[in-house]
Amino acid sequence: MDELLEKELRKPSLIKNSRVLDLKYIPKKLLHREEEQKMLIQYFKPVIEQPGEYSQRVSIIGAIGTGKTAMALKFGEMIKVYSTQKNLNLEYVHVNCRRARSAFLTLLEIVRKFNPHIPVRGFSPEEILNMLTEILNRKRLFLIVTLDEIDFVIRKDGPDLLYDLTRLTDDEIDMKERVSMITIVRDIAFRTMLDESTLSTLRQNTILLEPYTEDQLRDIVADRVKEAFFEDTVSQEAIDLIADIVSKNGDARYAIELLERAGIHADHRQSLKVLPEHVRYANASIHPVIRQEIVKDLTSQQKLVLLAIAIKLRTTQKAYATIGEAEEIYKGLCEEFNLPTRSHTQVWEYIQYLQNCDVITTKPSSKGQRGQTTLIGLPDVSAEKIEKAIREQLEKHID
Repeated sequence: MDELLEKELRKPSLIKNSRVLDLKYIPKKLLHREEEQKMLIQYFKPVIEQPGEYSQRVSIIGAIGTGKTAMALKFGEMIKVYSTQKNLNLEYVHVNCRRARSAFLTLLEIVRKFNPHIPVRGFSPEEILNMLTEILNRKRLFLIVTLDEIDFVIRKDGPDLLYDLTRLTDDEIDMKERVSMITIVRDIAFRTMLDESTLSTLRQNTILLEPYTEDQLRDIVADRVKEAFFEDTVSQEAIDLIADIVSKNGDARYAIELLERAGIHADHRQSLKVLPEHVRYANASIHPVIRQEIVKDLTSQQKLVLLAIAIKLRTTQKAYATIGEAEEIYKGLCEEFNLPTRSHTQVWEYIQYLQNCDVITTKPSSKGQRGQTTLIGLPDVSAEKIEKAIREQLEKHID
């Protein structure tokens, strides 16, 4: 075995279960989606209680990272367990249409859940549909199929797949309702891509998933920390910072990705804990928004204020610094670099300018803190890196 590989593999890790940080992992409980899950079950209650007598169509709509796929897959897990326990011929199939790439291959993937040996070539769409009908009738099966990112196929091939699946057994003698459907899309506007005949077969049953709030994201990240990391190896400050960064768009997938990258970076640094600086480094590695030219174009005084913020965050390993803390360090830096100390009002203007350049973020302190103040963060760049870059620039030239 290569010496470097062996050495790295022997290093201890803060992560005890990497699988939990995989974006495909479905947790035992989907936090903050309980009401939407209950609604989905209620929509399908007649299908579950009386298979064949009813069919259902439901659309789950929401932006990236709002839990659409996880909710459907969790529902599918419930259906499989319940069907086994109650001896029902009810099956669940989940197909990602974007990965399938076309309406025909999406349909083929559904059929392959029951007959995995069907070749890609050699059959027409009509023959695959007939094959699915024959399988369902022969095995007396009832199917709930989720078409994830169905809008991708509709844009490419039109809405025929939806229409064909909803009318699959219309010509059968027993007229059993064998296929129910969940469609997953990011935008309700996908319905404008459907013709009237297809819309008539779909129902207006929609479950809209709103982006997660900062508090909800904090709960989700904390829950993954419990499962994925050894006890007391991720600081609350790191969890809070992840929730704050991702709250701009409410994307839980990105929150989990940030947590994983921060954990890997902490391992690389052989840290005993995941800290806010590791989160900042992880976020910068994905979205490096701090450009060198922005920092270079700052005046010396603006650089000193930014340097003071970076030093405070690096040395305290906090997610945020107060204006007072930054200003105290700023005064010391003015002496160090032999520059005049500006007033509090001028320092506040520098901070506002840095925020306008997207170099820092600011937010009011929480109600629980003594006194109301402004908190300053560096979510998109490592405090250590920004400190090093500014020191190098200031030592080379003071304007």
